[in-house]
Amino acid sequence: MNGKGKSPGFPYIAEHIFAPIYPVIADHIVKESGIKQGICLDLGCGIASLGIAVAEITDMQVCGVDFSAEMCGLSKDKAHRHRLSGKVFPLQADVHMLPFRNDCADLIVSRGSVFFWKDLPMAFTEISRVLAPGGQAWIGGGFGTKELKKQIAEKMVEIDPDWHTDSKDRLSPENIQSIQEAGKQTEIPCRVVQDDSGFWVVLSKGG
Repeated sequence: MNGKGKSPGFPYIAEHIFAPIYPVIADHIVKESGIKQGICLDLGCGIASLGIAVAEITDMQVCGVDFSAEMCGLSKDKAHRHRLSGKVFPLQADVHMLPFRNDCADLIVSRGSVFFWKDLPMAFTEISRVLAPGGQAWIGGGFGTKELKKQIAEKMVEIDPDWHTDSKDRLSPENIQSIQEAGKQTEIPCRVVQDDSGFWVVLSKGG
């Protein structure tokens, strides 16, 4: 934030301004992957908005992983409000050293967190390690639709005039290329989905 006045923090922004995108993204990922059962990891989950959206339309058990103890606490509270305490579980952990066994996650999602990962190759290596055969990982910064992206941008600029600049920095060609290259360096097939709504690096592990 730009420090001019008191701007709302990340939890408020995720809960209110970005709220419409998560059900749209979850629906798209579930339909594209065809994965509706098993274990889902929401990496860098924040308040677990995407993981909760996945839990609401599938039979999956969702683990919301975040480095912040505060975010894990907020994830737990949100899951409770959505009556998903039995399906969504927060875990404080580092994406660069995931505390999971090999081949355990049927679906991995992560929206917006990848821009803050310190070692992209290491993080993607961990993602490919824990992804189960037949599973998919969707890592990126999509907004669901072009219209939702525009709507959110307009609201964000109202509270943070620097938002467009910060967003362009995160989505710079150099950053996108680094993320894509890290995904392609794994030993499993990788494709890039990029359009007016944002971008995703999709890893698909053979069954």
